[in-house]
Amino acid sequence: MMIIRLMKSRFNDLKFRSKLLLSHLTIVLIPILLLGMLSFLQSYTTQINELNSEARSGLSQMANILDYKINRYNMLCEFIVLNRDFSQIFLKNYQDNYFNMYLDFRDTMDPLLSQIKLMDGNIEEITFYTSGDLLGIRDHILPLHELKRQPWYDGDRGRRWIIYDGHVYLLQQLISNHRNSNFMVITINYESIFSSIEQVSDHISVSIEDSRHKLIYQGNQDVLTARSLTDISGSLQNIDWTLKFSVSHDNAYMNALTIFKITFFVIVLSLLIAFSLIYVFSSSFTRRIVHLRNKVDKVEQNNLEIIIQSSSRDEIGELTNGIGKMLGRIKSLISQVYEAESAKRESEYSQLIAQINPHFLYNTLSFIHWRSVKKQDIETGYMVAALAQFYRTTLNKGKALVTIKDELANIKAYIDLQLIMHDASFEIDYKVEESLLNHHIIHFILQPIVENAIKHGFAEPLIGDRLLNISVYLEKGEIKMKVEDNGIGMSSEQEQKLLTASSSGYGVKNVNDRIKLYYGTDYGLDIFSNPGQGTKVMITLPYNS
Repeated sequence: MMIIRLMKSRFNDLKFRSKLLLSHLTIVLIPILLLGMLSFLQSYTTQINELNSEARSGLSQMANILDYKINRYNMLCEFIVLNRDFSQIFLKNYQDNYFNMYLDFRDTMDPLLSQIKLMDGNIEEITFYTSGDLLGIRDHILPLHELKRQPWYDGDRGRRWIIYDGHVYLLQQLISNHRNSNFMVITINYESIFSSIEQVSDHISVSIEDSRHKLIYQGNQDVLTARSLTDISGSLQNIDWTLKFSVSHDNAYMNALTIFKITFFVIVLSLLIAFSLIYVFSSSFTRRIVHLRNKVDKVEQNNLEIIIQSSSRDEIGELTNGIGKMLGRIKSLISQVYEAESAKRESEYSQLIAQINPHFLYNTLSFIHWRSVKKQDIETGYMVAALAQFYRTTLNKGKALVTIKDELANIKAYIDLQLIMHDASFEIDYKVEESLLNHHIIHFILQPIVENAIKHGFAEPLIGDRLLNISVYLEKGEIKMKVEDNGIGMSSEQEQKLLTASSSGYGVKNVNDRIKLYYGTDYGLDIFSNPGQGTKVMITLPYNS
């Protein structure tokens, strides 16, 4: 994981041109290398399949040749064994009648053997082993115990092919009786049997095993040292031998390697061409980016008068034009900020001048109150005092936040004035949790709502007393300020309009907007009303203990 992070960090630190070169070369290199490896593997697989196909064809051909040779000598044995006159020589009881024996040899055995050797020059010797009366008559007729003393004799009867010490023996049991046991051994030239398989191919080793899995022939042993081999075997039809080919893959590997070298040369050449093309294209891309970066560097050095513009329609051109437009907006914003700062300084100066007016207003109202009391005009003095209190708490010395206590003082002064103006035509009830009195909120939020309740809720005559309830309490971690009247109420359409600029209650909308702007959209006003059933306005504010 650390290695990957290090590689990503190094890659991110590279120049853009280097990133383009490296990324494009990687993209080009991967498919080319995969193509080269695939070419090598495909060639190697094809070569191996061809070698195996060649070996199977050679195996089939070799098996047919050996089958033919074996079958030829098997038929020769059958020809001798099935010759009645020849077989009777080994079964007769001559009883020292050597003349009859001489005639049988002269007329039957000798011509037959001479004819067989004449027909097949690869037969080196035909020897007979017997326990009968023929012993000592010919050199090639030996006693049976001599056969049993041969190192290659395995004791089996019937027809047997034996390979021993570079010789091929065909052992055939002759027709015997209860008194005599007779065997014929044909010694065949070794080369005549195996010459056709000694050098099948430089990359194929041929071996032959008998029915006991004993190796009776092994050729081209150098192939067995190869790094990879494929074994293909087949059985002969006329003898219980198994012919086995071991195919070396070294030749296929070398041929595939030669093809890979050619492919590798093409890969290198392709990479050089790709690198050259990528370098040219990346230089074309990065040249424009470097030019753009140089202009941005000048902008960073506070040169905002430089022109950044491109006539190209590609992404780099769009980026250049986008930066140019952004530079224009920055210049415009700087101008606007400068103008705003100037306006702010002028406004601050105007505020300093305007602070003189509230003091003049308070002093004037205090003087009127003193004059009213002096002349014993109690009602006028009370109204002037209430009006002074209302303006003092409304202006709040220019501060945005007030305590709930001061907000209630403001609304009480306003309601006192309204009670005098409306001849005390409604009653007011306050329910406030004292623990919340010192909590700060944005100022001047109750007056517009109370004004709307008195102006619209009590606009028409009512049966019974007119009541106005103001409550402040804590509920579920939020401050609730409720203004409720038992006036004429309103419809749901009027409720919606009350929070829009199209309504006459613009002050209510202003309160709702200021609360959401200052505290967030989760807070504000909720209005509940029905025609003839009064109106309840719930103000929700956050509580920060």
